[in-house]
Amino acid sequence: MLETSQERIRLLKAGISVKTIEKLYLNGNSFKIVNTPVLFELVEIDPEENHDSSLSCEASAEYCCM
Repeated sequence: MLETSQERIRLLKAGISVKTIEKLYLNGNSFKIVNTPVLFELVEIDPEENHDSSLSCEASAEYCCM
């Protein structure tokens, strides 16, 4: 399942999220997660609202269980 990059690209173009495609790939190919990965998701910061902040970008981390 989803063995070629073309299959995964087709799903991306259809609007399916990367996280969903990864879950489909892992489940469909019988992969086992041996430790929980740390996932990062970028967060946009409005510079006008945060003009006192010295940060220009920020990341949030979450643990994901599949």
